[in-house]
Amino acid sequence: MRWARAPRWGQRRPARRSAGPVALALLGVASLALAVVAAPAVPAGAEAMSATALTSPAWVLSWGSAMAWRQAPVADLTVRQVVPLSVGGDQVRVQLSNLFGDEPLVVGAATVAVQQRGAAVVPGSVRSLSFGGGAAGVTVPVGGVAESGPLAYPVHAGESLEVSVYVSGPDLVTAHYDAGPLSYSSLSYAGNLTEDTSGVGLVYGTTWARWVSAVDVAGGATPPEATVVLGDSISDGFNIHCPTSLCDLVTPWPDVLAERMRSLPAAERVGVADESITANTLTLVDTAKAADFRAGGGGPPGVERVDMDALEQPGVNRLVLLLGTNDLWFGATASQVIAGMRQILADAAAAHVGVIGVTLLPREGSQGWTASDEVQLQAVNHWILTSKAFPVVLDLAAVVGDVYDGACNPNALYPPYNSGDFLHPDQAGQIAMADAVPTRLLGAGAAPPVRPLVAVTPTKACAHPPVVLVNHAFPADSPSPTTGAPTTTTTAPTTTTTTAPSTTTTLAPTTTTPPATETSSTGLVASLLGRDAWVLVLALVVIALAVAIAIGRAAGRRGRHRQGAGSSRSRGGPGPPT
Repeated sequence: MRWARAPRWGQRRPARRSAGPVALALLGVASLALAVVAAPAVPAGAEAMSATALTSPAWVLSWGSAMAWRQAPVADLTVRQVVPLSVGGDQVRVQLSNLFGDEPLVVGAATVAVQQRGAAVVPGSVRSLSFGGGAAGVTVPVGGVAESGPLAYPVHAGESLEVSVYVSGPDLVTAHYDAGPLSYSSLSYAGNLTEDTSGVGLVYGTTWARWVSAVDVAGGATPPEATVVLGDSISDGFNIHCPTSLCDLVTPWPDVLAERMRSLPAAERVGVADESITANTLTLVDTAKAADFRAGGGGPPGVERVDMDALEQPGVNRLVLLLGTNDLWFGATASQVIAGMRQILADAAAAHVGVIGVTLLPREGSQGWTASDEVQLQAVNHWILTSKAFPVVLDLAAVVGDVYDGACNPNALYPPYNSGDFLHPDQAGQIAMADAVPTRLLGAGAAPPVRPLVAVTPTKACAHPPVVLVNHAFPADSPSPTTGAPTTTTTAPTTTTTTAPSTTTTLAPTTTTPPATETSSTGLVASLLGRDAWVLVLALVVIALAVAIAIGRAAGRRGRHRQGAGSSRSRGGPGPPT
């Protein structure tokens, strides 16, 4: 064995490797290992999802208006549409429709602003919309729609925007009758008034929505989910009047439902859009009577427009279907109506949208209604209630029927709910219908009911069927792994149908709350061992090795230092250089 010669005094001893850097390196490795273990697990693709979220926000339908027919052509004018939003967000975008135009719709400019009163908007709130990568206007082809680019514009649920559109024209006006919000317009050849805040030039007010067919929002606290009501004049608000002095504004039941949602925390709301059309049918009824009503604005039948007005709208995961009574009045059979409902169910299932079926409302005594029509209506309602074809059924016929205060005639409207035509519920009936909808079935929290306008007492001798029937899971919902698929559930009102029935939660989307982070040392160790035990063991071994090396090297230095110091003292010379 070869021994190294010791250096002479006066020569510099070769630098001995310090234990510090080695130990520090080993400690760094151990720290890195522990950091890997302690860091929260990131799902695969999470980074990509986060980047996508920054550039492609999750949009949700906040307001919609199904286009139904055409009006006389116009040119060089501005239209301002009032849009009450059902949910809010940080961004907005607007959809314009030329579904019934006869020429390409030439939009020169479009803006959004917050409504102040009537056609006037809040000063300073006007913002311009852009199209096609920044253009101020857009040309919408005949039968088509155009969507604006996203606009950073914070909005809130219940807030009314005003969307102003300048059309150079000429073109037939694509429009939809609306019993609720007004739209305003200038006279033809009045020019571009989209940025005007006073609204003075918008002299013509109407209950027809024109060109503006949808408003979407993104970036809010609300989950990107929405419910669309696909209905006819009953849901569109036709012939509503208020039976008392308590009403500030007549409102169809889908809008009352949206009002209930606004009482919830933002994170528990979902969007509600009323895509109903007065005189609309579920199927294409081939009779002269049906053709006359379609020519007057009845719109495409539900089976044809369901994609455009509901299934293809952003964030829509629930569809409430209340269509078919006009089909029967126009001459269709119960079998034809049921076939149309089955088609809607199939189309919605393919789009992973759950359908809530609603029984056809009583209409005994209405104009032209015959005993044969009543037989067909009862057959349709029997199928809705018993077939279990719909995941959820709302028996709103039982809610507004004449089954209160001692009466027992479920085939007719309850008189205080009758608008006067024995077909359309008035405001009190509309509120009763909205209050009967358990909002949890729409994916929202449990919203309290709106105060009823009429106090009712159910007739004890009159049998009251369940109002809510939960049959099976929606297409997009997964059953709980512990409870399995939901079973048939019924919910009936207990005292009055103007208060919401006890909420059925079987089909409400389930959410899981992540467990609170463990703060104790035992909890942390247990968590680590359960996930990456081998990394933890490796880290502990490296730490122990680093400590042992450091201690050993330090002890060796101290021993050699004492030995050298003793030799130098015996020779009387100086000690070794340090």
